[in-house]
Amino acid sequence: MEIVKKELAWEGKFVRVVKKYFKTKSGKEGLWEAVERKGLYKRIVIIFAVTKDKEVVLESNYRLTCECPVLELPAGLTDRPDESEEEAAKRELLEETGYQAKEVIPIFSSMGAPGLTNSEYIYFFAPDVQFQGKPEDSEGEEIEVMTVPLDQLTSFLLELQGKMKIDDKILNALPILQCKGLI
Repeated sequence: MEIVKKELAWEGKFVRVVKKYFKTKSGKEGLWEAVERKGLYKRIVIIFAVTKDKEVVLESNYRLTCECPVLELPAGLTDRPDESEEEAAKRELLEETGYQAKEVIPIFSSMGAPGLTNSEYIYFFAPDVQFQGKPEDSEGEEIEVMTVPLDQLTSFLLELQGKMKIDDKILNALPILQCKGLI
């Protein structure tokens, strides 16, 4: 597959839509539309945080894209050029949940919706996080923080099926953490 031309279709404050004209190996030409984030300096950070009491920190975050709350892991953009991904992970966790991580361990990276966007995720494990106080209020987010016992996480998510939207990134991290012996 070869990209033969890129063309800006639309640009907003945070994202742009790009038309990508391509040619297949058999010579057939085609067009694909892709969404690209603006102002992203590195990958998007996702934090699987666990308290000293072995509870996973989750958040119910109202998402305008689907017009409802979605149960998620804390996450955020690396939108500060002078900040490492590790620093961004610690900052986002504290801002969104009020939990502070002394360390964050990179566990794996993946692509998010690669048929639509070029967003790349870096997952971090944050062991023994401690609650520091009320998270920051953000004008663009409505977040409710909750903790779930780690050994009940999968059954908790299964019980929520049909009652609430669930971000699959929660379950993406679980087998990796188990395989690496981190949980």
